[in-house]
Amino acid sequence: MAPKTQLPNIFNESALWTAMGGFGLLLGFLLLVFDGLVFSVVESLIEVAHTGPYVLSAKNSAEIREGIDTWVWAGFAVAVIALPLGNPKFRAWLTNALGPIVSRQHHDSLPPDRYGPAFFTAILGVLTFSVLAHWSLRTFLDTDWLEGDDGLSERWPVGTYLAAAGAAAAAAWTLRATKHTRLQYFYLALAVAFFLGGMEEISWGQRIFDWGTPAAIEGINFQDETTLHNVNFANNVIFEILFWGSFLGLVGGIWRLTANLRGLSDRMRLVLPSLTMAPALLLILVWRTGEIWRTANIPRLVMDHFNSGPRGSEVPEALLGLCLIIYTFTNLQKARYLRRMSGQPVDQESLSQEHSPELSKERP
Repeated sequence: MAPKTQLPNIFNESALWTAMGGFGLLLGFLLLVFDGLVFSVVESLIEVAHTGPYVLSAKNSAEIREGIDTWVWAGFAVAVIALPLGNPKFRAWLTNALGPIVSRQHHDSLPPDRYGPAFFTAILGVLTFSVLAHWSLRTFLDTDWLEGDDGLSERWPVGTYLAAAGAAAAAAWTLRATKHTRLQYFYLALAVAFFLGGMEEISWGQRIFDWGTPAAIEGINFQDETTLHNVNFANNVIFEILFWGSFLGLVGGIWRLTANLRGLSDRMRLVLPSLTMAPALLLILVWRTGEIWRTANIPRLVMDHFNSGPRGSEVPEALLGLCLIIYTFTNLQKARYLRRMSGQPVDQESLSQEHSPELSKERP
């Protein structure tokens, strides 16, 4: 029997990590030392793109310099992460530290993920939803039934956040009957966070019962509502959470994809997200870069050039709601599977051969 096809193990590619780290270090160093030259080159390119005399405004000049500075520390950040991973000794230490948590154990029972027609159908559905949400919510910005205070774009996040909170709470309750009891606290925390998000979207009942905004909140809330996410400092924090949360979601999905056939523990399958959410997460990254990355957001600059850039603020919330539904309900399904399997004996020999290509090569 032919050996099973294995996805490339990115974690063990020393040359790849070293090249990434070296490129980041070189990029950061060049932009740090030759920032004036880089700015002059960018300025000349901008002038060439315009017909007739053109002078870069002071505001645009400051934004370009800010963008160059952003890519300086971004290059150094890549180097700090990638260069250690290029060292075999560091990877061996990291493997020994995370192996018991990440690697599949003999008592794990969740089947490997399948990346077949169902997976690609799901990712195509998420991509279609993301494109339609981006187009409709930026095109019909002034349509009341869609983007009004009680429009569809406001009701969708409320419904999805509360549904995700219910699914997370159900997963926590279900995991009580499995050996992964500690994960119930993770899902309980998610349930509380999603419930708070849903209540924030309806201003904690203010829109339903029409009561006034407390004076202490009214003075700092730019929408004059009983919410925290519309306070300036909290709004900036949420921007960063959405950006880095989406980035980590993509990293987790790629990790899950590459580690799937080599054996991933049930614990990690209940934590790492699926890569089916990638289109929505990528679009959230473009919309919610936060102030740090605003001038270095190349995809958004390209979208703005074609007059297709972000408008309004509802698209990331709609995409986030979809991602939460996918994450919580698929993991609730896995938790129920583990509960059903908890009372059944596991065929250790079959599991070992299923997840060890070396042992299954000679099996007819």
